[in-house]
Amino acid sequence: MNKPKVLVIGPVCNISGYSEHARTLLDALIKIEDKIDLYIQNTQWAAASTDMKYVEKYSNLLQKTHTVLSQRADKDGNVNLYGIFDMSFQVRPPNEFQKVTPMDVGVTAALETTFAPASWIPNCNQMSHILVVSQHAKKSLTNAKGDDGSRIATPISIIPFGHDSSVKTTDIYQEMGITTKFNFLTVAQRAPRKNLEKMLLWFLREFGDNEEVGLVIKSHTQNSSTGDFYNTRAFLRTYLDHLNSNRKCKFYLTHGKFSEERMLSLYNPEYINCYITATHGEGFGIPVFNAACAGIPIVATNWSGHLDYLRMPVENKSGKKQIKSQFVKVNYDIKKVEQKHLMPGLITEDCEWAYPKEQSFRQGLRQVYSQSDQFVESSKQLSEFLKNKYDISEIHNMYIDFVNTHLDTVTSDTNNDQSTFYL
Repeated sequence: MNKPKVLVIGPVCNISGYSEHARTLLDALIKIEDKIDLYIQNTQWAAASTDMKYVEKYSNLLQKTHTVLSQRADKDGNVNLYGIFDMSFQVRPPNEFQKVTPMDVGVTAALETTFAPASWIPNCNQMSHILVVSQHAKKSLTNAKGDDGSRIATPISIIPFGHDSSVKTTDIYQEMGITTKFNFLTVAQRAPRKNLEKMLLWFLREFGDNEEVGLVIKSHTQNSSTGDFYNTRAFLRTYLDHLNSNRKCKFYLTHGKFSEERMLSLYNPEYINCYITATHGEGFGIPVFNAACAGIPIVATNWSGHLDYLRMPVENKSGKKQIKSQFVKVNYDIKKVEQKHLMPGLITEDCEWAYPKEQSFRQGLRQVYSQSDQFVESSKQLSEFLKNKYDISEIHNMYIDFVNTHLDTVTSDTNNDQSTFYL
């Protein structure tokens, strides 16, 4: 009996959140290649950089897929996928979901707003199943509603990101020339949702005259290129000087294509006292997750995907366990996304997200700075909890269990769709 042909569609070779999502899924499926015939269609995520490490890592699967699809390509490069694969996993925003196999699974972080746009509903309902990374992502899909009252009817399950304790970290801060005694960290693209500029303004208002405080910023504007580094650095210098040219606190910019080892090395509690974000919303929030796994105290907007892992069961005085937040919560208002931040097909004019409050954010910074020891112990407890619950092998097993459960439902004669996919 032939093994079922499974196609993964996603940006497996880019540096982005969706790329990490795609690789987590792919690495899980590679573990069961004795049961499935695995293929990859690599896609491009926005302007994200490509990491040749992953091109090399997945080269055999990429070449295997290219060979199969090239045989079906017309003169324009379009490929009729009808009848080639038995199952697909499509790691992408739902507006890009397509019906291409008898069993199509959408894998997505959904949207960081209160609800997904109604235009996503037909695409989601073409899927046999949808996998999301958090309760917030699931809720944004289930809250979607069309003008005709239509809803997403496809089953939605949650499989989060995982933590890989086997990754070896190094001391990268010696080379950065850190001179401040108390250091914060943020990892954020210069994009509206991350709210980086407002966060920097609030940080300066709180610590501008404090020469003991520093903020390490891992950021980019579009990608990891040298040109992007100069553009990002120039913007930050100009912006910070505009806010406070006589500031005493220090900012340390790091940028570029980081290996997994180097990236995780940023979250070093020997140098970093607190991770901060004033995000409008997260589907999951990988940087926040990495900081939590490293046992670093966190100040974050008290809304969206990161709440799934910043809370844990804690035994109260009566011996009963209750879910308790293990981070400094920033209060917020839910309001419509500003017109200038709308994105056609993604963030539409009715979408809402969180607007963290300045005074609450600054109070959180102040609390951690003045009472850091108070937050370290609870952060360590959260770290141990997360490393167990979200261990990468457990997450891989969740994907494997999903495949094993659903492959039996696949029948090759159920796909009557004449879909095409551009190579």
